[in-house]
Formats: sequence, structure tokens, C-alpha cells
Amino acid sequence: MEEKYFDKDIVACYRTDLHNRLRPEAFLDLAQQLAVKGAQRLPFNDTALMKHDCVWVLARMKAVFEREVKFDSELGLSTWHKGPDGLYFLRDYQLWDDKGIAVNSTSSWIVMNATTRRISRDEKVMELLDIPAQCSEHAIEQPCPKIVFPKNAEAELLGVHKVRYSDIDKNGHTNNVKYTVWALDNLPQDLVLNHRLKELSINFNKEALPGEEVALYHAEIDGAHIVEGRSQDHQVFIEKLIFE
Repeated sequence: MEEKYFDKDIVACYRTDLHNRLRPEAFLDLAQQLAVKGAQRLPFNDTALMKHDCVWVLARMKAVFEREVKFDSELGLSTWHKGPDGLYFLRDYQLWDDKGIAVNSTSSWIVMNATTRRISRDEKVMELLDIPAQCSEHAIEQPCPKIVFPKNAEAELLGVHKVRYSDIDKNGHTNNVKYTVWALDNLPQDLVLNHRLKELSINFNKEALPGEEVALYHAEIDGAHIVEGRSQDHQVFIEKLIFE
């Protein structure tokens, strides 16, 4: 079943940074919409899962920004289901302009029961998910890695974010893209404003709900910046960012 979902878009002004280039979180927004649209054509789309009180939840994401994409560029986008990997279901993405591929990305998803907020093991849901990969290609061959906060690194408190209206999505928790926004907003501004992000990897480990406070900790090791979000002694997310 060699089939991808394709779409087109544009680098609108509200998606750019002060250097007139596509912001990293803007790509994550595009990827999120691609995942929804791509799944709509498959047996495990949102409508089918909701009949079983289940929803898709992003567990891990990795994006490699091969080069910058400028304001008003016309974009081509693609995504495809890559099948199961243990507890996860894999989906890849690519973004390109007239110069070629600009972003390669991969993601790992789980199916969550909307009532229990736990991974679903429902047999009928598993039947919906039992389809082969749509395409044998890889945007990124290896699945998203597990990220661990360096044991010997000194954790610096960047700030505390209270989850508010603009953070919440239709599942009633913080939208996955917002964690990267929090990280970029709280890292040293000279770093994020004047250095292009080359790569990000993020693990989503616990829901952040309206009104909850998430403390953001930072460590730099081997040229990478690790940002961890904690709430009530639980790790909400952890992200690894590599800049030029």
C-alpha cells in the first residue's frame, strides 16, 4: 500500500520569526494537521476511535530542520502511517519548497481511552489499528528516541508556566506543540533569536491540565539543550534541542 497523504500550504507571516523564516513550532502545527488529515482516510480515524471512547495522543516527536524556509514560500507536505512499533504507532512527515526537502520528521503515537486516560487495549480498537504501513519509505528511519535528563547535569530553573486557555486542545489537555513553545520562550533569548534550530526531539510523558503549573528546567550538555517540564514531582515532558 504505497500511499502518502499530500497537501500544500504557504509560509504565512504569522508562521515566521524575526529572520523571516518558518518557526519550528509552526512546522509542528502543520504536522499535527497533516496527521489528522492523513488518518481520516484510514480505518483508525478520529471518528472511528471516538465510537470506542478513544483518541490519538502524540507520545514522541522528532524533527530535523535541514535548512531554513522563508516567508511566502509555497510548501509541499506529506505524511504516511508506518505501522506499529511496540506500544507505539509510527507516522513520518516531510516538508519541502522549490529547493527540495526542508524538514524530515517522525512521530510515535498511542491510542488513549478518553475516560480512563490510559492506553487502550480494547480488542475492537486493536482491530482498527491492524493495517500495514502505507509506505516503505522513511523520513527518519529510527523511531523517536527516549530522552533522559542528564544525571550529572545541574538543572537550572527557567520559569514556571501555568496552563491556560490558549494551551488546551480538544482532548482537554495541553496541545503537544505548546511544550516546544514554552521551551523556546524560556531558553536564553540570544540563543533562540539568533541561532537556527537544527533538530528537536520531545517525549510527552504526562498530561498537563488547565490551571496546572509546570516548572521548566534546563541543562546544556554536549552542545544540546535539554528542557524538562515537571509538575508535582512528575515529568510532564522532556525535550532536546540542537541549534546551529
